[in-house]
Amino acid sequence: MPKKASFNDLATAIGKGKIEPVYFFYGKEDFLIEELIGMIRAKLFASEEEARANTTVLYGGTGAEKSVTLGDVISAASSYGMFGERRLVVVREFDKIQKPKKEQQKAVYAALAEYVKNPLETTTLALCAGELDKKDLAKEPFSLLDSVGYEFPPMRDMAGFADDYAKRLGWRLSPEALRLLTMYAGNSARDIGNELQKLALYAGERADKTLTEKDVSEVVGVSREYNVFELQKAICGKDLRLSSGIALKILEKEEPSAIINALTTFFARLWKLRSPVAERMSEQDIAKELGMFGGQAYFAREYKQYAAQFTLAQIERALTALSVADQTLKGIRPQVDRPFLMLKLIREILS
Repeated sequence: MPKKASFNDLATAIGKGKIEPVYFFYGKEDFLIEELIGMIRAKLFASEEEARANTTVLYGGTGAEKSVTLGDVISAASSYGMFGERRLVVVREFDKIQKPKKEQQKAVYAALAEYVKNPLETTTLALCAGELDKKDLAKEPFSLLDSVGYEFPPMRDMAGFADDYAKRLGWRLSPEALRLLTMYAGNSARDIGNELQKLALYAGERADKTLTEKDVSEVVGVSREYNVFELQKAICGKDLRLSSGIALKILEKEEPSAIINALTTFFARLWKLRSPVAERMSEQDIAKELGMFGGQAYFAREYKQYAAQFTLAQIERALTALSVADQTLKGIRPQVDRPFLMLKLIREILS
């Protein structure tokens, strides 16, 4: 089983100089893996020049021009540096590394297992892989790396990650800013991280170190007046004219898929709130049930009010309309009239 340390735990340990000699990072959230590699590199070396001289990057992809074998990886990790006391060896696409020839497998895998048990003290070896299932992990060479493995599965708590990442950058997000950011930056740690880096640069030397909803609106490119939250309010108010107008304004800057995804999440949450069980839950439990963590939990009461505006049948019809629109969008040509598609969807939701 992979180690249970979270991204924050690892970032904290690395920041304190507690760097392990071997890491096996894998999972869908490759942005987090890249962030940790960057932290290790910055901690190991005093300057960019020193880092360049003492960092070796290898590629495991069999189709890559620079692809290497497992023997090459072990050899690189076992070599002493020529330009400094410490070395960093990073292997990208380790999940695609060439398998040893049958007659060599036993010796190569034994060498990897031995290196993991007795790594070179002056080298930090970081093996980076994509998403792996349990069957893959049970096979060599991955099974030999169990003791040094850290998994980064698809992130569930985007709001919590955004909040923590902002703090690492020296900022805090207001609840409204957090809600808008997580809605528009998508469900990717990379997108959240990139947007927060832009926000930090935009805010500059602001004294209170707080990022606001206005900041997010201006940097992400969606105005306060025309955003998905105003669209949700208009839909809940059953105002077809206002809902259509806001949707068209958002469509000037956003892809229709972004609007559809946001509304699907919204109505899926309303559907959950219409269950008898949810009616007996506390606001804190409701927030957890809806997948609203960190600062997003602040808005659980608002969602209860929204849910009261629809019957269960109306919510299910809205979800069906959104699903049809999503499938239509994926199958259409780029030149198809997307505003018409959006107006039709809004009308169907409010029918």
